[in-house]
Amino acid sequence: MRLKNFTAPDMPTALAQVREVLGADAVIVSQEKNAAGQIELTAAVEDADEISFNRDERVEVKPARWKYDDGRLRESLDYHGVLDIVKERILAGCRKMSVEANIRDDKELLTHCFAQMFHFQDILDCRQPVKLFMGVPGSGKSTAIAKTATQAKIQKLSACIISTDNVRAGANSQLQAFADILGTDFRFVKTPRGLYDAVEEARRKYSLVLIDTPGINPFLADEVEKVSILTEAVRADMILTMDAGKNTFEAVEIADVFAEIGARFLLPTRLDLTRRIGALLSVAACCEFGFCAASVSSSIAKGLSSVDGEALAKLVLA
Repeated sequence: MRLKNFTAPDMPTALAQVREVLGADAVIVSQEKNAAGQIELTAAVEDADEISFNRDERVEVKPARWKYDDGRLRESLDYHGVLDIVKERILAGCRKMSVEANIRDDKELLTHCFAQMFHFQDILDCRQPVKLFMGVPGSGKSTAIAKTATQAKIQKLSACIISTDNVRAGANSQLQAFADILGTDFRFVKTPRGLYDAVEEARRKYSLVLIDTPGINPFLADEVEKVSILTEAVRADMILTMDAGKNTFEAVEIADVFAEIGARFLLPTRLDLTRRIGALLSVAACCEFGFCAASVSSSIAKGLSSVDGEALAKLVLA
């Protein structure tokens, strides 16, 4: 096995370097950000040949052969439009696990692989009660918040909704209406200081505090700054809502911007209207996002579903 360290300004660039130097079968062993904000990762690749000794103690080179045929899985990942570097990382992980654990079933391998690659968390996890939602306009933030508040109500968890969206008055009216139906508190604040004060007060009274932010164009610096100053005002699980059917390359580029201002979890929306989830897998792998939930229908009461490795494996192989 060969190991090599790589340093790059961002994850997509680092992964591209890995593929160029070590090839498509390289596996990411470790990754972290250094003090300068750069990505540092270590990648490994199995040697192409195995060395053995014959009876005369002469070195004999035998071609390495995988016992697991990844053809069907490769075809599925191609269909979903997963970025090549992410696809090869998934396939390499499945091949390695197949050899080590003697597993041949595609779904079981993929489930274990995703469990190792991604972090999964319940959106109602109260260890961090504050949840801040961000995304591009129309990504489904407000609806995701309403669904989360409804799920909290069903689980007998009190929730407060705070909006910082001073761009779309309609979104605030919608959230106010949902809050009234659920019998919970709704607040609108205009400044980072106002957000900080509102969150501190709400944490003393509610199990969950759900924050809506303005939808922004991630390619305009002044709009990104609007949300960035809000993320600096509070400690929270920062959740990016994203249309599951987005173009893979565009999705990764957008997610990378939101990751820079604190997004750590991905909440796919309109998953029921999507047949290819390559963008979601690519975003999670390239930007180191965890999954907290997914919007799977238009129903407010039943439209939010948990996400785990098995659920993703089913979607890939469906």
